[in-house]
Amino acid sequence: MAETSRPYVWGIRHLFLGAAIIAAILIIGVTVWPVLIQNQIGTPKGGANPATASDTTGARGAPAQQSAESTVGKNSSSGNDANGARAKDIKQSSQALQLNPQQRQQIKDVIARQTDAPRVAKAPFEMMIGTAVPRQVPLKDIPPEITQVMNGFNGDQYVLVQDEMVIVDHDSRRVVAIVPAVG
Repeated sequence: MAETSRPYVWGIRHLFLGAAIIAAILIIGVTVWPVLIQNQIGTPKGGANPATASDTTGARGAPAQQSAESTVGKNSSSGNDANGARAKDIKQSSQALQLNPQQRQQIKDVIARQTDAPRVAKAPFEMMIGTAVPRQVPLKDIPPEITQVMNGFNGDQYVLVQDEMVIVDHDSRRVVAIVPAVG
């Protein structure tokens, strides 16, 4: 009887050893994998970098775009967004803001003349292209001089968050541009 139980005990030992090795590999993999892989899901081409983002959003740790615009929001007129297609198009067309220093200064000068410009210290929304802006955030129509300088955003509105101008689509209330250092 002793001869037949030895292979059985030897097989159980190998089984437990194999299970322990697999468990060790899984534990190491679970702890090392997140360090090796950067999560790029949801990072638009306009560049939200949580590590270097300004602290202008109400939620700590929320990524913020420094300077961006939506080509859909800039070039197409607003329309009804009952099915959310416009909001999706705005977000997907995010790109880096294309302003030279002279244009930026012109916008800064126009904003400086606006005595009743709506301002908030921290945005109660994520500072990214395509994000919905709550109704309680005060908005004002963009001055025509700014739409000329930026070559778009006709009929849209804006709010100043610290020194950044956030342009909001009039109908969908989605962020369509973020212009830094103009407020």
